[in-house]
Amino acid sequence: MEDALIEQLKNEIRYEFSREGPPEGFPKFPDIPGGRYTDPAFFELEQKYHWPRTWLFAGRQEDLPEVGSYWVWESLRDTPVVLVRDADMRIRAFRNESPNSAPLVPWHDDSDLRTEVEFDAPGTLFRQQHFPRRTLPDGVLRCQRRGWAYDTNGHLVAVPFGEQLDAIPYEDRSLTEYRCEVWDGWVFVNQDPDAMPLIEWLGPIARQMAQFQGENLRLFEKDSLVISCNWKVTVEAFQEVYHFKHIHQKEGVTMLDQRGATMGLFPHGHSRMITPITKRAAAASGMEDALDWKPGGMMGGFGDMGPIREIDTVVPMVSCTSTAFSIFPNLITPVGTTGMPFLLCWPIDIGHTLFEWVTFMNDWGDDDDPAIVQMRADRLHQRTVVMEEDTRNMTPMQKSLDSPGLIGIPVSYQERRIWHCAETLDRAIGPERIPEHLRVPQLLEPYLER
Repeated sequence: MEDALIEQLKNEIRYEFSREGPPEGFPKFPDIPGGRYTDPAFFELEQKYHWPRTWLFAGRQEDLPEVGSYWVWESLRDTPVVLVRDADMRIRAFRNESPNSAPLVPWHDDSDLRTEVEFDAPGTLFRQQHFPRRTLPDGVLRCQRRGWAYDTNGHLVAVPFGEQLDAIPYEDRSLTEYRCEVWDGWVFVNQDPDAMPLIEWLGPIARQMAQFQGENLRLFEKDSLVISCNWKVTVEAFQEVYHFKHIHQKEGVTMLDQRGATMGLFPHGHSRMITPITKRAAAASGMEDALDWKPGGMMGGFGDMGPIREIDTVVPMVSCTSTAFSIFPNLITPVGTTGMPFLLCWPIDIGHTLFEWVTFMNDWGDDDDPAIVQMRADRLHQRTVVMEEDTRNMTPMQKSLDSPGLIGIPVSYQERRIWHCAETLDRAIGPERIPEHLRVPQLLEPYLER
């Protein structure tokens, strides 16, 4: 992250502390229509026009270490995908379905690899997951119904029972392949063959997150939770600062001062949020003031990280603020000096969301290191507490949205990241397809950073 941008962010924070209202000329947002969270027709528009046309995070490249390594990605409704390393070590993404409408890779029972912990809220379940790496038997993807075999390029190469390849219709010879690209070790999939390249789509996000040396990070842990709310409720909970003071306070004290938070809006729905710490927290950290950004601040890590060293290219701002990036449509990452979690929100149906917490850390060496084993055990409870704080209000929010008395959801200047996502979603669907009473006006283009 360039020095000029860091100084710009400091100036923006000073401005946020000093302002007494929105900037002059900033548009006033009308209420967001509540039906966007509750109308089945709007949900189906999202499923048809939005999710199949955007880049979505699917995993890490090191989890496919060799030719024939694979995993099945099923986070997106009705779109089972198998990712595999081909003979040229490229990662490919195929629909996990043969032309016979049968899966290519059998379902595996991972119940023995999952730890379940109940939250205080009834019916809420926290799952810690560790999935093993797998390799294709015989190096081929095989139709589980008729036994047709496909190579790692998706081409039909063998059929059983004396069938002849030349007797099979041409259109049945290859698998359905999706766009698959890698950014700093993170694998993304897009069903749209005409989508812009991933790195171009990420824009400023990729440049500003280069400091974390993503290629050197590794998957440390993966947890998930089903929440009774629309997926947008979950995403939006991480795109405003007002909840910090009320949800994450300890005995009335919070380390963050939401009054100084500054937001950056990027093309394609992405954004950034920098929240300074309080004067009390700055003093406790040995800082002269909240903008005295220097290495060693109290906000940049996950507590004692033992053998996991800090990333030496991360700027001091990260350890002296709460810094988070959002990748449209469903990925939020609050970054730290040793790594970051990816918080992911996947629609199960209109009123239920799969919330995933996937943590990546700087390379720590041996998984069997006793310090790493102990750290994973210690962090389970810590993450459970934080996830409960972040998610406790989401189901009640959905109940409010379901109320017939709801008029709309007011959004302020400081919540403009939420409006930014709503605008981007409408453009993805196509405003002409959305009933007028459910659209949002396009207002924020002049305020985007590029």
